[in-house]
Amino acid sequence: MAEKMAKGAVLNGYLKFIKKKWGKIGLEEAMGYAGLQKMPKDADWGPAEQFDKVLEWISNKKGIEYVKEAGRYSAKDLGIFGYIFGAIVGAEKLLKRAKEVYPTMFNYGDFHIEMKGSNTAIINIKSASLTEYDCPAWEGGLIGLMEITRSNGRVHVEEPDSPEDCKFKLEWD
Repeated sequence: MAEKMAKGAVLNGYLKFIKKKWGKIGLEEAMGYAGLQKMPKDADWGPAEQFDKVLEWISNKKGIEYVKEAGRYSAKDLGIFGYIFGAIVGAEKLLKRAKEVYPTMFNYGDFHIEMKGSNTAIINIKSASLTEYDCPAWEGGLIGLMEITRSNGRVHVEEPDSPEDCKFKLEWD
Protein backbone atom coordinates (compact mmCIF):
# COMPACT_ATOMS: atom_id res chain seq x y z
CA MET A 1 0.00 0.00 0.00
CA ALA A 2 1.28 3.47 -0.90
CA GLU A 3 2.21 5.93 1.79
CA LYS A 4 -0.67 8.18 2.83
CA MET A 5 0.04 11.70 1.60
CA ALA A 6 -1.52 15.16 1.87
CA LYS A 7 -0.85 18.34 -0.08
CA GLY A 8 1.27 21.03 1.50
CA ALA A 9 -1.68 23.43 1.26
CA VAL A 10 -3.55 21.33 3.84
CA LEU A 11 -0.66 21.40 6.27
CA ASN A 12 0.03 25.08 5.66
CA GLY A 13 -3.50 26.04 6.67
CA TYR A 14 -2.84 24.55 10.11
CA LEU A 15 0.67 26.00 10.34
CA LYS A 16 -0.72 29.48 9.54
CA PHE A 17 -3.26 29.02 12.33
CA ILE A 18 -0.48 28.09 14.77
CA LYS A 19 1.59 31.12 13.79
CA LYS A 20 -1.39 33.46 14.12
CA LYS A 21 -2.44 31.98 17.47
CA TRP A 22 0.94 31.28 19.16
CA GLY A 23 3.48 33.20 17.11
CA LYS A 24 6.77 32.19 15.59
CA ILE A 25 7.83 30.19 18.65
CA GLY A 26 4.67 28.05 18.47
CA LEU A 27 5.16 27.57 14.73
CA GLU A 28 8.78 26.45 15.21
CA GLU A 29 7.77 24.05 18.00
CA ALA A 30 4.99 22.49 15.92
CA MET A 31 7.19 22.18 12.84
CA GLY A 32 9.96 20.58 14.89
CA TYR A 33 7.49 18.16 16.44
CA ALA A 34 6.29 17.18 12.95
CA GLY A 35 9.83 16.86 11.60
CA LEU A 36 9.47 19.80 9.20
CA GLN A 37 12.53 21.89 8.34
CA LYS A 38 10.52 24.49 6.42
CA MET A 39 6.96 25.27 5.36
CA PRO A 40 5.97 22.93 2.53
CA LYS A 41 4.98 24.29 -0.86
CA ASP A 42 1.21 24.23 -1.30
CA ALA A 43 1.35 21.98 -4.38
CA ASP A 44 3.84 19.45 -2.98
CA TRP A 45 2.77 16.15 -1.47
CA GLY A 46 3.98 15.25 2.02
CA PRO A 47 3.45 12.35 4.40
CA ALA A 48 0.06 12.49 6.14
CA GLU A 49 2.01 11.60 9.28
CA GLN A 50 3.43 15.15 9.34
CA PHE A 51 -0.07 16.60 9.18
CA ASP A 52 -1.20 14.35 12.02
CA LYS A 53 1.86 15.30 14.08
CA VAL A 54 0.89 18.97 13.72
CA LEU A 55 -2.64 18.12 14.91
CA GLU A 56 -1.16 16.11 17.78
CA TRP A 57 1.06 19.05 18.76
CA ILE A 58 -1.95 21.38 18.84
CA SER A 59 -3.92 18.93 20.99
CA ASN A 60 -1.08 18.09 23.38
CA LYS A 61 0.07 21.67 23.88
CA LYS A 62 -3.21 23.57 23.69
CA GLY A 63 -6.15 21.10 23.80
CA ILE A 64 -8.32 19.14 21.39
CA GLU A 65 -10.75 22.07 21.05
CA TYR A 66 -7.96 23.96 19.28
CA VAL A 67 -7.66 21.16 16.70
CA LYS A 68 -11.28 21.87 15.78
CA GLU A 69 -10.62 25.62 15.76
CA ALA A 70 -7.59 25.06 13.51
CA GLY A 71 -9.75 23.08 11.07
CA ARG A 72 -12.27 25.92 11.01
CA TYR A 73 -9.53 28.48 10.40
CA SER A 74 -7.93 26.39 7.68
CA ALA A 75 -11.21 25.99 5.78
CA LYS A 76 -11.83 29.73 5.96
CA ASP A 77 -8.25 30.57 4.89
CA LEU A 78 -9.52 31.42 1.41
CA GLY A 79 -9.85 35.11 2.20
CA ILE A 80 -12.57 37.34 0.80
CA PHE A 81 -12.82 35.23 -2.38
CA GLY A 82 -13.95 32.27 -0.30
CA TYR A 83 -16.69 34.26 1.38
CA ILE A 84 -17.96 35.70 -1.87
CA PHE A 85 -17.83 32.31 -3.63
CA GLY A 86 -19.42 30.50 -0.69
CA ALA A 87 -22.26 32.99 -0.34
CA ILE A 88 -23.00 32.77 -4.05
CA VAL A 89 -23.00 28.99 -4.45
CA GLY A 90 -24.53 28.01 -1.11
CA ALA A 91 -23.90 25.09 1.21
CA GLU A 92 -24.89 22.17 -1.05
CA LYS A 93 -22.75 23.28 -3.99
CA LEU A 94 -19.81 24.13 -1.73
CA LEU A 95 -19.98 20.63 -0.20
CA LYS A 96 -20.05 19.08 -3.67
CA ARG A 97 -17.00 21.17 -4.56
CA ALA A 98 -15.26 19.91 -1.38
CA LYS A 99 -15.94 16.34 -2.54
CA GLU A 100 -14.35 17.13 -5.92
CA VAL A 101 -11.31 18.75 -4.32
CA TYR A 102 -10.72 16.04 -1.69
CA PRO A 103 -8.72 13.65 -3.94
CA THR A 104 -6.50 16.52 -5.09
CA MET A 105 -5.52 17.17 -1.46
CA PHE A 106 -5.31 13.63 -0.02
CA ASN A 107 -4.24 10.36 -1.67
CA TYR A 108 -6.25 8.30 0.84
CA GLY A 109 -9.84 8.18 2.00
CA ASP A 110 -13.00 9.24 0.23
CA PHE A 111 -15.48 12.07 0.80
CA HIS A 112 -19.12 10.95 0.58
CA ILE A 113 -22.17 13.22 0.59
CA GLU A 114 -25.71 11.96 1.09
CA MET A 115 -28.33 14.68 0.72
CA LYS A 116 -31.29 14.43 3.10
CA GLY A 117 -33.69 17.00 1.69
CA SER A 118 -32.74 20.46 0.52
CA ASN A 119 -30.87 21.65 3.62
CA THR A 120 -29.37 18.56 5.28
CA ALA A 121 -26.45 16.36 4.32
CA ILE A 122 -24.63 13.41 5.83
CA ILE A 123 -20.89 13.70 5.24
CA ASN A 124 -18.96 10.47 5.61
CA ILE A 125 -15.23 10.79 5.15
CA LYS A 126 -14.18 7.17 4.72
CA SER A 127 -10.73 5.90 5.76
CA ALA A 128 -9.59 9.44 6.59
CA SER A 129 -9.18 9.14 10.35
CA LEU A 130 -5.61 8.07 10.99
CA THR A 131 -5.52 9.42 14.56
CA GLU A 132 -7.96 10.72 17.16
CA TYR A 133 -7.21 14.26 15.94
CA ASP A 134 -8.49 13.90 12.37
CA CYS A 135 -12.24 13.93 13.01
CA PRO A 136 -12.13 17.05 15.23
CA ALA A 137 -10.08 18.75 12.48
CA TRP A 138 -12.69 17.72 9.89
CA GLU A 139 -15.50 18.92 12.16
CA GLY A 140 -13.86 22.33 12.38
CA GLY A 141 -13.27 22.38 8.63
CA LEU A 142 -16.94 21.70 7.95
CA ILE A 143 -17.95 24.42 10.42
CA GLY A 144 -15.67 26.78 8.48
CA LEU A 145 -17.29 25.79 5.18
CA MET A 146 -20.74 26.45 6.62
CA GLU A 147 -19.57 29.87 7.80
CA ILE A 148 -18.27 30.67 4.33
CA THR A 149 -21.74 30.06 2.89
CA ARG A 150 -23.38 32.33 5.47
CA SER A 151 -26.14 29.75 5.65
CA ASN A 152 -26.45 29.47 9.43
CA GLY A 153 -25.03 25.95 9.11
CA ARG A 154 -24.69 23.49 11.96
CA VAL A 155 -22.39 20.49 12.15
CA HIS A 156 -23.26 17.48 14.31
CA VAL A 157 -20.83 14.62 14.92
CA GLU A 158 -22.39 11.24 14.03
CA GLU A 159 -21.31 7.71 14.92
CA PRO A 160 -18.89 6.64 12.15
CA ASP A 161 -19.30 3.41 10.23
CA SER A 162 -15.77 2.35 11.23
CA PRO A 163 -12.98 3.74 13.44
CA GLU A 164 -11.18 5.01 10.32
CA ASP A 165 -14.15 7.16 9.26
CA CYS A 166 -15.40 10.60 10.27
CA LYS A 167 -19.14 11.16 9.95
CA PHE A 168 -21.17 14.35 10.31
CA LYS A 169 -24.68 15.65 9.83
CA LEU A 170 -24.84 19.16 8.40
CA GLU A 171 -27.95 21.29 8.47
CA TRP A 172 -28.39 24.80 7.14
CA ASP A 173 -31.09 27.41 6.61
